[in-house]
Amino acid sequence: MVLGLFDSAIPFKGQKYSKLKDQAVSSGQLFEDPEFPPASSSLFHSKSAPLDIVWKRPGEIAAEPKFFVDGASTDDFHQGSLGNCWFVAAAACIAEKPKLLKKIIPDIEKQEWLPENKNKYAGIFHFRFWICGEWSDVVVDDYLPTRNGNLIYIHSKTRNEFWSALLEKAYAI
Repeated sequence: MVLGLFDSAIPFKGQKYSKLKDQAVSSGQLFEDPEFPPASSSLFHSKSAPLDIVWKRPGEIAAEPKFFVDGASTDDFHQGSLGNCWFVAAAACIAEKPKLLKKIIPDIEKQEWLPENKNKYAGIFHFRFWICGEWSDVVVDDYLPTRNGNLIYIHSKTRNEFWSALLEKAYAI
């Protein structure tokens, strides 16, 4: 695989990460993705969605949320309620390849929660996937579906680590 091919990617649905993040930071409002809103319609095709799903941002789930806790590892993936072991396996393989991980998650360092830079946190994350024959930059907000305060789908064994859940959300788009 030629990793240099990642350098030119199309913004998925025209969403440009840097522009959207700058807008969120300057407005003081956390980003909310219109392409994947925190609503049942993002998860279910039918109108009869479970009523006990609550969308939360990582800061509402864990006291000190992190994108990564001690870096990426294969332990960062627990399947959750969705039968997508294929995704868990693929994501675990990506976690084992630091060079590939940095291509799938561009600007990893800029996406981390930093206590000293809380005013720069915008609730927006950026991933890169191969979609329909081209590399696409995918942007998502940090709203995640929960039940009883716990992530429903893929999650890390460490409660305050969120990169696996955000990766799955971005791929689901």
